[in-house]
Amino acid sequence: MSRTFQSAGALADALIETVGRNIVLGLPIGIGKAVHIADALFDRAAADSSISLTIFTGLTLEPPQGRSALERRFLGPLVNRLYADWPTPAYAKALQQHQLPPNVQVREFYLRPGAYLGNPLVQRSYTSINYSQVAAELLNLGVNVIAQLVASRPESPGRFSLSANPEITLDLLPRLDEARRDGRAVAIAAQLNRQLPYMTGDAELPANRFDFVLDAVDCQFPLFTLPNRPVAPADYATAMHVASLVPDGGTLQVGIGSLSDAVAHCLMLRHESPAVFNQVLDLLPGGARSPRRAALPIESGRFEQGLFASTELLSDALFALFEAGLVKRPADERDAAVIHAGFFIGSTQLYRSLAALSEADRQRINMTRISHVNTLFGDEQRKRRQRRQARFVNETMIATLLGTAVSDALEGGRIVSGVGGQFDFVSMAHSLADAQSILMVRARRLHDGVARSNIRWSYAHATVPRHHRDVFVSEYGIAATRGATDRGVIDAMIGIADSAFQPQLISHAKRAGKLRADYQVAEDACGNTPDALRSIFNRRELQPYFPAYPLGTELTATEQELVAALEWLETQTAGPWATVRTLAAALMDGDRGQHNDAIARMGLEQPSSLSERTLRRLVGFALERTRT
Repeated sequence: MSRTFQSAGALADALIETVGRNIVLGLPIGIGKAVHIADALFDRAAADSSISLTIFTGLTLEPPQGRSALERRFLGPLVNRLYADWPTPAYAKALQQHQLPPNVQVREFYLRPGAYLGNPLVQRSYTSINYSQVAAELLNLGVNVIAQLVASRPESPGRFSLSANPEITLDLLPRLDEARRDGRAVAIAAQLNRQLPYMTGDAELPANRFDFVLDAVDCQFPLFTLPNRPVAPADYATAMHVASLVPDGGTLQVGIGSLSDAVAHCLMLRHESPAVFNQVLDLLPGGARSPRRAALPIESGRFEQGLFASTELLSDALFALFEAGLVKRPADERDAAVIHAGFFIGSTQLYRSLAALSEADRQRINMTRISHVNTLFGDEQRKRRQRRQARFVNETMIATLLGTAVSDALEGGRIVSGVGGQFDFVSMAHSLADAQSILMVRARRLHDGVARSNIRWSYAHATVPRHHRDVFVSEYGIAATRGATDRGVIDAMIGIADSAFQPQLISHAKRAGKLRADYQVAEDACGNTPDALRSIFNRRELQPYFPAYPLGTELTATEQELVAALEWLETQTAGPWATVRTLAAALMDGDRGQHNDAIARMGLEQPSSLSERTLRRLVGFALERTRT
């Protein structure tokens, strides 16, 4: 029988009375955390050193903070609009301030990308682990409390939905039941959130499955939103190549971010405007007319059978494909669901759309345990039949010429994010006869104003070792590397590298004896340049098909202009000399008094100091340079 509380503090006291003063708390990833319950336990431990609290979780969410004066001016109103009522967990605040009590430990297996690179406490307590192994690690730690955000609705009396986060909870529940039968004190706590979409299927549980329930008006809060980022031409080029690898009737997994948004858009473009899709694919470096593209079949037809999605994350990108009718193939004859997913996080529009689903469509999405979607274990033969022609699409930061992928950490060991489920899907792709692991990598990036290659000869860290290499995709094409010789892998990877860095990469490979002295880059890979991509996507007749925000955005039109301008300005002021040149050009350009809405949005309409006048001039200059 559940006990319902209207006070998080009273519920925390009941938890301590039930399980004792040594608490191992499991919190779901992302938006599923029962924040007020976790805060109350944290407060009790902070005030009483006899309480030992270990928190194990992933992807703790906090509003973004700007690094520069311009970023802070831009983010301030946006944060107030989107996150004013978001309750940042108390343990996250303590970590940011380096004030975690000695009797409290926080361990995360996935970090907000780049958020904790400079935080030694978080770096030391990070746990590198595959998503599919998190439940087992929690059990090894002796987890005795789960605190989960849940949904309810009048149509389902006596039932709760795990909604966004059944992933680890469903895997833990049977083991916690065993522990309870063995006499161990454990507790399962729920916090009701009225804005959480109610999902059916595996995510739906009897309300009495929870020992404690927090149902309080003052503990309601909006779900954390992730605004979609703008999609650049290079992102679209990568996505076009990926979309040409996905067969009709197959299975899809795709993540989150601008590359994934671009993949979803290009799949819809292929379905709705196949002539345009094929025209662009013909034009792209490494595209349909390239001899290098012959390594894998080209898929360019409409999705008549549709796709089945088996994915750890239900993102805006995947849901857009569901709404567009591309994700429509049922798992099998006994399972009408077209999506199996472990958790969801995304935009406010995603949450609203999920909440507004018809009952029939709601039943076509099965939010389920992570062990189901990230592994083949358990009912393996059925999973193999369901996941036919699977394309597991993920993103990596760096790839080496020999096929290693670097997705979670830097050479010095600092963690950027985490392994998450990437290796789970890479491994699964190798275990399914007709599947592919597709790792998207941006061929180049700007660092301190200097262009650098993301395709390297070597790197002193690996997320996916080279013996698990498969398909790499950059803006310049596809490298099919599975089963290839070292010479073949290197040749394929050079073919998708930026031309500016190909000579250096070839030199490394030749010194290692992996390429012959007379090796030359394939002729059709010599034009792998950003200008080549811009010349395609800047064509007037193609521009309407490739919008900056293909899946929509939380940003106003003025904010969208500012994002483009501020990103341009960041590249133009990377390094002292670049800053001087850009500032001088801005001052010479003069204050034309244009872009008043954008200037006002930055709070610079009435500059009161030299610093503010300079910022105003820089912003106006950047807006002029990025005006479309």
